[in-house]
Amino acid sequence: MINICFGLHDGDGKYSKFVGTTMASIFETTNLGVTIHILHDATLTDDNRENFYELAEKYNQYVEFYDVEELCPNEIAFLREKLADKINSRFSIGAFYRLLIKKILKTGKIIYLDADIIVNLDISELWQQNLGDFPVAAVPEVDATQKFIITNKFLLNNGIVKVENYFCSGVIVFNLDKLDKNFFNDGVQFLADNPACESPDQDILNAFFSENYLKLAQKFDSFVIIDRRLKLPVTEKIYHYAGQTFGLDRDNPYDKLF
Repeated sequence: MINICFGLHDGDGKYSKFVGTTMASIFETTNLGVTIHILHDATLTDDNRENFYELAEKYNQYVEFYDVEELCPNEIAFLREKLADKINSRFSIGAFYRLLIKKILKTGKIIYLDADIIVNLDISELWQQNLGDFPVAAVPEVDATQKFIITNKFLLNNGIVKVENYFCSGVIVFNLDKLDKNFFNDGVQFLADNPACESPDQDILNAFFSENYLKLAQKFDSFVIIDRRLKLPVTEKIYHYAGQTFGLDRDNPYDKLF
């Protein structure tokens, strides 16, 4: 069974459909069993919960739900205390839910995906990557963006993370057995101590793991904005529509895929 996780905070009621879109792309491209684990809060409506159940059932797959506010009340309170400014900015509190995976799911291996992702390959290719003793696997940003996007970042400018090691957090494989049980609180405290970090959850992960992770091939987290610019054909990749780079032009191969 392939285990895949999403974090969901749907404050404006528009986010759940994107999680569903990513789920559908996974189900369409694999014949193996998949369980979707959704880490959510009270913004998940009963209607959308039922929509997720129906989507998984349509493909004979599975979905499970975990209310982070009920399961991790102390951690959520700590997060709200330490990072009130961050979770009220352009970054949703849901971005931090991936950091609770160890607390909630405990052990094993799990893929985490953002909801601006379309999986256009068999997800088993990613699942079968051997993490060994690495705690995480991810694509370096210089590869995901084909050297176009990385510029000024706090962690890079201050020598905390090397440019070639800085990775994207939108597609991550977690080896939960290798994550420390205090990882969430330690990560939140790191961000509180370093408020200049631009990408909260991603910078936490990089601060902790940039020197100790399995580097994945570019095809597992390919930025659409760059592939469009380079006029690359759509192929078997995991496409990351970061920055809302999707559209409705049916003559455009990337929009059509989305």
